[in-house]
Amino acid sequence: MKVIDFENKILFELKTVIESIIQKYSSLNISAKSRAGAEISSFLESEFVKETKDNQFLKKSEASPSGATKNPWDVMTFFCINGHEELLWIDFKAVKVSSVDSNPDIGTPDKIFNLIINGYFYLVYIFVYYEEEKDGLKFVKNREGEFVKIYFLKDISSTFRRNPKNQLQVNISAIPEKRTREEFINLLIKKIEESHRRQIHISEKALNALANGEIKTNLIKLNDISESKIKKI
Repeated sequence: MKVIDFENKILFELKTVIESIIQKYSSLNISAKSRAGAEISSFLESEFVKETKDNQFLKKSEASPSGATKNPWDVMTFFCINGHEELLWIDFKAVKVSSVDSNPDIGTPDKIFNLIINGYFYLVYIFVYYEEEKDGLKFVKNREGEFVKIYFLKDISSTFRRNPKNQLQVNISAIPEKRTREEFINLLIKKIEESHRRQIHISEKALNALANGEIKTNLIKLNDISESKIKKI
């Protein structure tokens, strides 16, 4: 089986499940004013496990343990086809339509490293969109006219970057780019290297500023003035 066909089948089956959930629950009694994203994610985790209980391809689904905010996945499941089982880590992203141009953290690169080390590869992002309504919120379509946007981390837009907290970031509206698994590994390592170089440059600039002594001299001078006022009391 071609890898691209294998990947497309995974995305198709996952998207079908999420679209089915949204069709059943077009509105939710969840306030869109605070922590809606976390509550929507929790809802989708629970429903995904129920929806895939007897699924032909998606087996042994598990939701993230309650309260486990550092868990590397929201749902884990196995894609089973022709005797092969492929572990999938799923990360739900619930997006308020007024925030479609934000740049959220999407996880640490350590997650994909761990997957690869254990013989797997597929971390999947599933985006759903919502807006506030009178009694809670409702699922809505994105700019492309879809309720669900789904892609593998390996196909993330090349505009993504790694920040100093070792978190990957990408614009929610960025368009995914198909690439091979090896191409993604090369791109990810390149992005991590670029991030470290930026950090080194920032640190070197800060060290140079400290080295000339001006900052320390000014702080000591200002402190002397402040202390002298106290001594005159």
